[in-house]
Amino acid sequence: MATDTKISVVRGGTIWTGGPTPKLYHRADLVIEDGRVAIIEPQYKGRADIEIDADGCLVAPGLINAHVHPGTSPRSRGVAEDVTLPKGAAYYHMTMPLQMYSSKVISPDDLATIIEWDCLAMLLGGATTIVAEQFGGADPWVRLVERLGFRCDLGITYPSTYASIGYYENGRVVLGDPGDVGSGLTANLGLYDRWHGAFDDRLRVHLSPHGPDTVPEDVLRETKKQALARDIHIHLHVAQHLMEREVIEKRSGLSSVAYLNSIGFLGPDVLATHCTYLDHGDFAILAQTKTSCVHVAYRKAKEAITSTFWEFIDRGINVALATDSYSHDLILDLKFAAMIGKIRAGAAGKIAAEQVMTCATWNAARALGREDLGRLEPGALGDVIVVNLSTPFNAPVFDPLKALIYYSNVADIRVTLIGGRPVVQAGRVLGSDMESVRAHTNDCCRRLWRGAADNKVFPEGVMYPDPGFVCC
Repeated sequence: MATDTKISVVRGGTIWTGGPTPKLYHRADLVIEDGRVAIIEPQYKGRADIEIDADGCLVAPGLINAHVHPGTSPRSRGVAEDVTLPKGAAYYHMTMPLQMYSSKVISPDDLATIIEWDCLAMLLGGATTIVAEQFGGADPWVRLVERLGFRCDLGITYPSTYASIGYYENGRVVLGDPGDVGSGLTANLGLYDRWHGAFDDRLRVHLSPHGPDTVPEDVLRETKKQALARDIHIHLHVAQHLMEREVIEKRSGLSSVAYLNSIGFLGPDVLATHCTYLDHGDFAILAQTKTSCVHVAYRKAKEAITSTFWEFIDRGINVALATDSYSHDLILDLKFAAMIGKIRAGAAGKIAAEQVMTCATWNAARALGREDLGRLEPGALGDVIVVNLSTPFNAPVFDPLKALIYYSNVADIRVTLIGGRPVVQAGRVLGSDMESVRAHTNDCCRRLWRGAADNKVFPEGVMYPDPGFVCC
């Protein structure tokens, strides 16, 4: 063994390996050498540079949060949760006026801090790999990937303005001028050329057209052409609200999925988020093209929707899980996926805990083309969450995965390792001054909300409360 080899040992936990054929090892040690899983054995006796006590814990592959929009969440929390949506609209349409107004009172440095606060929630929420769809410039996010040590699959969304994807105004949803959408593709390709594979391959880049309704067909076709030529994955929103469906029906007479298939867009290199409003035939198209889908249970529940999930699994469609925006508690999303999946299926046994956990690990890794993630087997990357299963809420433990999915929460995550290196420990993200970031973010959002109230930016009926009652 080379003297510069770094060895991390996670000792004495119950290890769930994940992967295509998951296994459980009780009271075993997980050994990670130079960032990759080396062995799992009962009592490892060799050298250890980093040791993690996992007694009473579940040791599992790091979770992959397969779709987020960095920085949007803190500014919009509490603004539109109880607002009735216009017919056909999505939850985000109600928050977009606030995001659009934000640039009037939030500086680029302010925004970088808000994005970091959002990132801390994603990491504390259980993610080791974050799939980010970034509006505007990506530099603040790239710096976080470098400094905090997590993995990221990043794309610049095009069109890149909030107005262009729709916002609520005077009782209806308005679509702003998208500008030159093709230039967004060019910018995304530039991001790929500059950053793909950076930071010891912790940062990868994909193409991020917003959706079939907001991106012209010629740009969609060029996106697919570039993706095939350069072996780049594509991520986009598909069938996420009824307004999108209406736009695509007028354009092509087809559903969103059938339309994308008709122009040769779908395939194993495509990750489609939401896929809520589907025709019966769309499932066969997704399965045949081997397109992966991202299920966002909590976010869609805010629209009073039990979104498609078990139907994907039932038909052999690869499905990943994500928080999207507004809350990044991925453990909560695992619960929502399981519970709402059961409700939608009308059968409590239709969705099992291990299926949900597989979606958040191995299935998501496959969707990203990353078979080195989502499993704890020799040769795989040493991305790990260590979850305490000895609390009054989740113990005693009959089944460790059921204890995680149905009874645990993010506060039970004791340690998160990425490549064998601790990134989250004892409720803190290492490398971030969390108190300073929190204080700055609170100050920014209060300033934003006061200005938004004065300028009547909030949805009808929403008022900014007395600042004295806003928790800091």
